[in-house]
This record gives sequence, structure tokens and C-alpha cells, in this order.
Amino acid sequence: MGIRFKSIRQNNMIGLVMVYPDGHQRNVLFAELPMDGDWRADVDFYDEIEAAYKKRLRRAFHR
Repeated sequence: MGIRFKSIRQNNMIGLVMVYPDGHQRNVLFAELPMDGDWRADVDFYDEIEAAYKKRLRRAFHR
């Protein structure tokens, strides 16, 4: 497939970027984490979204 995924965390933002073989990048998901520092549940949700996206992308490439 040649597509990679990269996670980005900046201040209270967390994101998932898809990187094509030529280096071109596309934002897949960006989420704002709570300012109170209790972001564990949001990161678990983010991980589930990332796994689902990767699974769907693999299915699309293998049809």
C-alpha cells in the first residue's frame, strides 16, 4: 500500500495524518483535548478512530 500514518500532538490538539509514498500529507482527523488535563478517554477514542480508518483504507485498496 505504501501509505503511512503519523500522529501529531500540539498543545491540546491531537491529529492523525496520512502520508502518501511521494511524501504528500492529508489530514485525517484532528481533535481538541480538554484543557483540564483529563484527556485519557479522548485518546482512547482517538486510537479507536485511527484503527477503524486504517482498516477501512486497507479494505478499499484490496477490492
